[in-house]
Amino acid sequence: SIGVCYEGGLDIRGKPADTRTEAQRCSLRKLIEQLHAAYPKALIVGHNDLNPMKDCPCFDAAEYADLNGVQT
Repeated sequence: SIGVCYEGGLDIRGKPADTRTEAQRCSLRKLIEQLHAAYPKALIVGHNDLNPMKDCPCFDAAEYADLNGVQT
């Protein structure tokens, strides 16, 4: 597996939240597309998809479901 991290994920109260900037969103999408091209059989999931006790990545990894060949 390959873990991808980004700076953020907590709001000003320290609560889990999607705090990605537009630049982070674009960069993350590009990186995930590149990794998926190199590893096409890999599934793209969030940490919280594997462990429901986790909040990270603080956004729904289904945002990248199209790369998994899933229609949303």
